[in-house]
Amino acid sequence: MKNEFFVTVCASGGGGNFEAVVRAQHTVGYRVKLLIVDRECGAIDKARQHRIQHQLLDRTLPTEDFSRAMDQAIPADTDLIVLAGFFPIISAALCRKWAGRIINTHPSLLPKHGGRGMYGVRVQEAVLASGDTMAGCTVHYVEESIDGGKIILQQPVAVRDKETAWELGGRIFLEENRLLVQAIELIMGKHGAADVPVA
Repeated sequence: MKNEFFVTVCASGGGGNFEAVVRAQHTVGYRVKLLIVDRECGAIDKARQHRIQHQLLDRTLPTEDFSRAMDQAIPADTDLIVLAGFFPIISAALCRKWAGRIINTHPSLLPKHGGRGMYGVRVQEAVLASGDTMAGCTVHYVEESIDGGKIILQQPVAVRDKETAWELGGRIFLEENRLLVQAIELIMGKHGAADVPVA
């Protein structure tokens, strides 16, 4: 029985959340085994800096083929898949296969401002347009419904007067870095390295 907790991270952007997860791995006690990306991006550079293997998927593949390629890329001994700014929608088949073992970070207090098309600065634009006084971020389990999985942790962030969507997003992103690591630690504490049950 293995006694390490293996994490596979999926990313599509600059890799800020990915790097936060990597930097915390020795303190918390897990190991990032692989980075999966769907495009050339900054996360690859960070993986190289930390000597973590990465695999680039072909995002031009038809949906079923992409899902199959992603499934094949994920190491079989992965305990937890972390979506850290990963743009593709995870297929229903992968959601079922990895139920309770795949999590995502989203830059809003779900269920508000979630769902298809809600990512990046669009989320904070929606927060400001709605007049919300509180924004924030959420880490949740991934299920077939987009941003609809069980919430693990949330962090509220107060909206400042005359703040731009980019400014708000930058503050929330720093909270996402911290919250994602907390969620991994929480899941490890509940289930241990070799026994991660379906949520």
